Amino acid sequence: MTGNDSTDLQSKIQTSCSPISTKTEEVINYFEKTGVVAKVTDVLKLLYKMDEKPLDPLEFIRTNMTESIPEKVELTKLEEDYNTIIQEIATLQQDITNMTNRLKELETNESDNIVEMNSKENTILGLSNNDMKMHGNYEKDNEN
Repeated sequence: MTGNDSTDLQSKIQTSCSPISTKTEEVINYFEKTGVVAKVTDVLKLLYKMDEKPLDPLEFIRTNMTESIPEKVELTKLEEDYNTIIQEIATLQQDITNMTNRLKELETNESDNIVEMNSKENTILGLSNNDMKMHGNYEKDNEN
């Protein structure tokens, strides 16, 4: 390798690495300005100070990073409300089904009772179906 090749290689490395360093600094500055570094540091300090370390430190970090976000608390509340409402809807739908079946049963029993009562009245009066038809026609004829 000649001296010139070595200089070219060094120049290429410095040129290639320089934008990465600048970019890294920009990202670090961005994280510092937006409070990311402070929050991550707080969570890591909390983890460090714990006597019993969690089995899943990533889950601990995730939970504690998002713990202070009001939207997460609101989302949890909304999910609970949603689940409660879904259960209430299912209960009400079951109640509707039960009441509909009970209504059909009562209507069937009522119509059966009416037929049975008419049959008993006819038996008590000693009227046959033909007598009832004629009696009905007789009443209609007398109304006119």
